[in-house]
Amino acid sequence: MSLLSSSKEKDILLDQEAFQQAITKFGDLSIQVQDLRKEIEEMLSTLQKGFDTPAGRKFIQSCQGNLLEPLDRQKAVIDHISETLGQANTAYESVFSEYEQLNGTIQSFES
Repeated sequence: MSLLSSSKEKDILLDQEAFQQAITKFGDLSIQVQDLRKEIEEMLSTLQKGFDTPAGRKFIQSCQGNLLEPLDRQKAVIDHISETLGQANTAYESVFSEYEQLNGTIQSFES
């Protein structure tokens, strides 16, 4: 069995475009979470005006803790994943390049 016929039995797939799309989507998701946080913050601010009592202040404080803080943590995780993917994309740039060269070489043998 030749090297070329055995290579057809096992696929190696590296999709740099899909990698970049994931980075972009995580970046977009981070912006969406940030926008949602701002919207919730504005709504709580509006509610706070009508809930200016000891119980109302506790309610608003509870909402801030139970809504805003988890969003902040979620955004931090999303940002971290996006940054890590970006760093990995940069670190693996040579792998993507060599992969394309390898595919070009294989295709030239198949022609």
